[in-house]
Parts: sequence; C-alpha cells; structure tokens
Amino acid sequence: MSAGKTVLSFLWPVDLRLTVASHGWAYLAPWYWDPETGRLGRQERIGDRLGRIEVAQRDPVSMVVLWQGLDAASLPEIQRRVRRWLSADWEPASAMAALGEDAALIALGGGRLLRCSSFYEDFVKTVLTINTSWSSTCRMAAALVAEPGDGAFPGPEALLDYGEERLREQAKLGFRAATVVSATRRLRDDGAIDAAGDELPERLDHDYLVSLKGIGPYAAAHCRLLLHDFSRIPVDSAVVVYLRERHGCDPAEFAARRSSWGDHIALGYRLTRLREKLAQSSEPVTRRAQRSRMPAR
Repeated sequence: MSAGKTVLSFLWPVDLRLTVASHGWAYLAPWYWDPETGRLGRQERIGDRLGRIEVAQRDPVSMVVLWQGLDAASLPEIQRRVRRWLSADWEPASAMAALGEDAALIALGGGRLLRCSSFYEDFVKTVLTINTSWSSTCRMAAALVAEPGDGAFPGPEALLDYGEERLREQAKLGFRAATVVSATRRLRDDGAIDAAGDELPERLDHDYLVSLKGIGPYAAAHCRLLLHDFSRIPVDSAVVVYLRERHGCDPAEFAARRSSWGDHIALGYRLTRLREKLAQSSEPVTRRAQRSRMPAR
C-alpha cells in the first residue's frame, strides 16, 4: 500500500484543535478526530484510488500530513485538500482589525472553520442540518459515504446517479433528497461547481444560493461562511436559543450591539462561542497561549 508524509507550512498560525472546535464538521463521516493524539483524518478518493489522509499539528505554523493508499502523483491534490480543510489560505488581517480585542483567538491560530474537501460536500452537509437533529445529520452523512460514496463522500455525479428516490428511502434524507438533487443539477448546469464539486466563488453569492430550491437564508449564510464571507450569521433555532439564554437578545439585536464588527459579524459570533467552549474545557485560552508561543503577526 502506498504511504507518504509531508509538511505544510502557513503564513499565519493555524491551530488544528481550535479549527476542529469551530463547528461540528469533524464528527460527520468520513471525518474522524482523535483528541488524544490530535489527529484529524478522513477517507478520500483521488482518481481511482481510495486512501486515508491524516493531519496533525507540528508547530504553530505547520502541520504534518500523512497518507495511505494514494500514490506519489496524488501529493499536490492531497496538499490542496488539506489546505482547504484548514482554511489555510484565509488571510485574517482584516478580521483582526475589525474585531479588535475579540480577535485574540485568531492570533492563536483560531478563527478558521473546518471545511470539507469541496464546496459541494460543505453544501450537501449544510442541507443535512436543515430542520433535523444533529444525530440525524450524522446518520445521513454516514449513509451517503457508505453507499453512493463507497467509503468517501460522493461527488455531484455520484449523487445524481444515485437518484432522489434512493436518497429519500435508503439514505433517509427525506424531503432533503429533492433539495439535494435539484440544487446539484442547477449548480452543475450554471457552472457554479465543477465535476469534482469545487466552487467558482464568484457564482455562489448569497442571492444565488437562496434562489436554489429548498435553500433558505440559514443554509445560504452557512455556505457563504464556509467561503469566508462573514457578513451574515447563519441563524437557526440553536442560535436563537443560545442568544436568548446567554446574551438576552435576538440575532438582530446581537448584530446591532456589535455593529463595529461590520462584515465580520458571523466570525465574531463564532469566536464568542469558541471562547465559551474553551472556558468550559480543561485547557483555558491563557494556558493554550503560553503553550503555543504563537509568533506575532
């Protein structure tokens, strides 16, 4: 079996644990995350090969990448996918300026959202979160990997070939099956994604996304968030409950109170949630900062 190892270096600090903690993607198939070893990995299909790719922190500005089952010619694609997972090419300077002291976690390598290997996978998984429980989202993602994906997350053509009926009945997507099929066809017909599911960002603005059948403001904002557009908070019932219970306000009031964040309001919201999560963990932000010794930027 082919195996290999390389190191990816970044211009800004990237903290793997903070990136995994940014939202729940690491718990949806085909991802797996081992908090004990600090390894994040998944099954990936590159060409006609199915292999495993893992990433682990090397230092504040680099990661070790390991793979099995993929040949040496796959290295550029392995590197590209890992960089996308970690939002490694996102430049945080404007966000740090807008968020001020609220951007402290960005300096530690946070503020990056874990992303899938393609926009299409991010899109489909966003659809799987609509009007359902998290356990159902996990089950649906696993079903897509198991059958149409045959071990990896399926691309657009594989899902179209699988068909709406099987998506509804066998993968148990319910009403989301029609949304996935119609949106996939339109995304491909409009040239908004390519055959691999990679995006053309200029064709995927918020207005375009909400024009897709079954895609509302929440799903569109979440997809845009994963394209590093932080101008809208993806508001679902969990966000409404959290803001009411923790901040005594609704999403509009929360945004108004933090108008200085401007087009980075969604990132500021995510960092607020992340700070609270870290405060409840066994490793406070201050201790993480001492341990990581992030270089100043």
